[in-house]
Amino acid sequence: MPGFHWQRSISFGEVDWARILYYPRLFNFCHEAFEAFMEEVLGMPYVDFLAIEKLGFPTVHLEADYLEPFPYGTTMHLEVLIKRVGGKSMELEYLARAAVPGPVRARARITNVLVGMEDFDPRPIPVWIRERLEARLEA
Repeated sequence: MPGFHWQRSISFGEVDWARILYYPRLFNFCHEAFEAFMEEVLGMPYVDFLAIEKLGFPTVHLEADYLEPFPYGTTMHLEVLIKRVGGKSMELEYLARAAVPGPVRARARITNVLVGMEDFDPRPIPVWIRERLEARLEA
């Protein structure tokens, strides 16, 4: 199954003095894409997963490579790929492009761990979530 696709335009307030995307914004965009992706995977808004299921996937590790800039007015196209599903965690890769198809301008890898929202203790990923994630696992 192909990756999940999400897009957003780079606004004036998101660029730095050099007139390119301020680097922490990439992680914010990744999280916005993550929420949309998880809504599709879970079949419910991510906020409902947090509030009703009382589970969440906070980030425990992240890294990024910037290959080309994203100037003001560019539309960022993010592809979300599942790289690994573990017992309690998953690793997602985010590929950012200015056009699809087009070269990758930035790449991020983010590890999320499943926790109970009431105690923040790690939890095994339930079978119903694992099956949905593994169905999208990149070969």
